[in-house]
Amino acid sequence: MKLFVTGAAGYIGAHFVKAAAEAGHTITGTDYNIKQNNIKQYCEKIVEWDIRKPLGNKILGIDKIVHIAAKTKVPNSVKDPYDYYLTNVVGTKNVIDAGNIDLLNTEPCDHFIYCSTGSAFEPQSNPYAGSKHAGELVAKQFNAKCSLVRFYNVSGNWGMYKYDDEYSHLIRRAAAVVNGKFDKLYIHGTDFNTRDGTCIRNYTHVKDIVDSLLRITENDPTNDIDCLGSPEGYSVREVIDTMANVSRSNFEVIEGPRRDGDIAISTVPTKSRYFKQEKTLEDMCIDAIKCEV
Repeated sequence: MKLFVTGAAGYIGAHFVKAAAEAGHTITGTDYNIKQNNIKQYCEKIVEWDIRKPLGNKILGIDKIVHIAAKTKVPNSVKDPYDYYLTNVVGTKNVIDAGNIDLLNTEPCDHFIYCSTGSAFEPQSNPYAGSKHAGELVAKQFNAKCSLVRFYNVSGNWGMYKYDDEYSHLIRRAAAVVNGKFDKLYIHGTDFNTRDGTCIRNYTHVKDIVDSLLRITENDPTNDIDCLGSPEGYSVREVIDTMANVSRSNFEVIEGPRRDGDIAISTVPTKSRYFKQEKTLEDMCIDAIKCEV
């Protein structure tokens, strides 16, 4: 198939481009910063595009659009909700518009895959969750042949590196502490109504995510919500303990207050039939350590 992939140079996007290309598909990748990851070897064509603005021309000869590009950090969404709604909602409509019928009556792509988040189950919790839920509604309203895919705390690495100075993801931050990039690891909230007082999330290896996303892409539109992540969730403390065990290190952990927008539990209610879990939490931690060296 000929795929148009947004966010292709990002963390998940770069891994997906690799998986899709190795499966024999032809990729046109787009991102606002196409130099972020080395995706040239996997793409037939690369387009630099900030989806907050219309593309200006139609995407021709594309079978399916895989829309991964998004703003994704909860604390940043609380600080600047406007940019999150602009990117995740208006940006989604711009991507849909770029794939619709042009003036020459070229056939549009026949499958729009919208990549969302498990946080969209509680859209009122923070602007990130709200904007992604709204993006889902836009995708369903303006493209009848649609699949909605929700990710859960994507972790680990499969040979494609993400250049991100914020280190906001727990496993990646902990790996950076293990490798000496930071002196301490901070926990944001220890008084949640959970088994040990810290937030519980699904953590899913990026290889399992992109393989499952590829299976969705290679099949007919589901017109439903496909959750990619095992029903089992891990607390922040359990992730830290696992990182300490696999790294055989005793790093310092500082307990701090909750962050705005965080909810106690966000886990998969029902996993997609396309999801297969092959990687463990230990694999995610080990791969993250290797990536951050």
